[in-house]
Amino acid sequence: MRSMSGVVVRKWRDGSDTLCMYTNYLLQAVLNAAFAKNHQYYFVNTPRTWKKAQAVCRHKYTDLATITNKADVAAVVTTTSSYTGKAWIGLNDDLLNGWKWSLSDSSYYVEGNTTYRNWYPGYPSSYITQQECVRMYAYEYSGRWFDTSCISLFPFVCYNGEVNGSPSFIFRTESLNWTDAQKFCRENYVDLASVRNQTENDIIRNLIGYAEAWIGLYWDKSWSDGSSSVFRYWANYEPNHYPGSYNSPKCIAASYSDSGKWSDEDCRGSLPLICYRNDFHPSEQNETSITLQWSKVNNSVSFVLQFNGTETSISAPDGDGPVTYTVSSLTAGTKYTFTLFSVFENIWSSGEQLTTATAPLNADGFRSSGQDQTSITLQWNKVNNVVSFILQFNDAELTFSGQTGDGPVTHIVAPLTVGTEYTFTLFSVFENVWSSGVSITASTAMFNAPFAQNHQYYFVNTPRTWREAQTICRRDYTDLATITNIKDVAAVVNTTSRYTGQAWIGLYDDMINGWRWSLSDSSFYGEGETTYRNWYPGYQNIYQSTQTCASMYGFDSYYRWYGYPCTNQLPFVCYNGTFSHGGTDKLSH
Repeated sequence: MRSMSGVVVRKWRDGSDTLCMYTNYLLQAVLNAAFAKNHQYYFVNTPRTWKKAQAVCRHKYTDLATITNKADVAAVVTTTSSYTGKAWIGLNDDLLNGWKWSLSDSSYYVEGNTTYRNWYPGYPSSYITQQECVRMYAYEYSGRWFDTSCISLFPFVCYNGEVNGSPSFIFRTESLNWTDAQKFCRENYVDLASVRNQTENDIIRNLIGYAEAWIGLYWDKSWSDGSSSVFRYWANYEPNHYPGSYNSPKCIAASYSDSGKWSDEDCRGSLPLICYRNDFHPSEQNETSITLQWSKVNNSVSFVLQFNGTETSISAPDGDGPVTYTVSSLTAGTKYTFTLFSVFENIWSSGEQLTTATAPLNADGFRSSGQDQTSITLQWNKVNNVVSFILQFNDAELTFSGQTGDGPVTHIVAPLTVGTEYTFTLFSVFENVWSSGVSITASTAMFNAPFAQNHQYYFVNTPRTWREAQTICRRDYTDLATITNIKDVAAVVNTTSRYTGQAWIGLYDDMINGWRWSLSDSSFYGEGETTYRNWYPGYQNIYQSTQTCASMYGFDSYYRWYGYPCTNQLPFVCYNGTFSHGGTDKLSH
């Protein structure tokens, strides 16, 4: 018989079971040690942005590399002998989701209240480099929050459990740094205070009176796979960036020429990547089966696989290769949890768990529903349980979520070349598992007579502030570019083939009425055209303390728009008030 702890206990004739228990514990420890494997790392010498590197690793392996100790560093360095540059790992500045509460017990929070924030305007600050911690300031600032270096000294507020169904908070007047305050609260109470709503914020504000005090919120770099490892292996003078307030997060790369040490890099840059795979992992997934793979311990050790209430015994195969086992008759697009035990002489290891999924169904009805000279509209039906899709064409890879509500998913691909045939492959994705994919071929339209009408735009490659660019465009043309639809986007792109950076367009935030176009002539616009937007997700209002204007950026963003301080100097695009089927490249003014 196997006990719940996995240890077999037999009585000796004298009634003693101590020796047998010790032997079994020892055997189980040996099995666990033999079965436990460090991450297996893989170098992929195909440069990608960090986000695309993450998608590649999650699709083909487990995730971008998580590195938890110097043994992992050594394993990473040995993944290639022919490359001496830098490569992405999984650590990154997740400025939006990197804020965490010291008290991590999920039962303490209900949906949504881990994200309550009461920042003072302009905070969190623009100079996050490493760990930042949060203090509440009651006097003058009405309990608003400020982030500051965790080594600063402040009083602090501890959480001491619930009393009559309400949280109990303790204010400590001694000044400690955030880490020491956390340690004190955990040793004497429960933890530093989490603030889940405005009511709790008001309670703490009244408790601390005129003081400033630490609460339990902090920010730190995050691992792609969600690991909580605090191991860091920085190169000299790293990290050395100032990412700003939600505007320019950095991602971390390991250097093969510097013993695997780390530096922070622009996430939009292209580098090779380092992926990892757990020893116990899925080696193949389709709609109805998952093939699992893991390393042998030795020929005398067998395995037991548990899932969905079943238990399967698996013998170690001959030879030196890994063990593989295929679980069949599964449901498409469904998560499954497997637990694998190694077994020797009826002694079970403590087990290793893996949660993975079958591939989702391909989207059906994938078709071209329309095209013009510079764009093709694609449409397909939704897939149950699928939260995203990946569209591949021309060496590009677009990732986007399925639309809410009923009806098909629609996506416009632009800008494209006139009269050109394109092949599109669509994958549905569930839990980072891709479907087998479905492909179609479609072409953009040729120009017909009379020519298709787009607004005529001019690219001016002379960097100016937004206000200076507006003055030049109004003097020499009509105004800064107004963009009212995807055709206009394509026309702006076609004004130059020699520039790939940011350029001002006519959209600006007037700080009172929101985003408006520089060209205010109402006769210029048709119904709904003043509200067309092509923002890159999350980059509309990233600067909180200065007036923001819109720039268009082509590199790796498919000509999306970014909010940018109006006082920065960029090239710009003007509109001349007439119509044409093409733009003009004016490289200097």
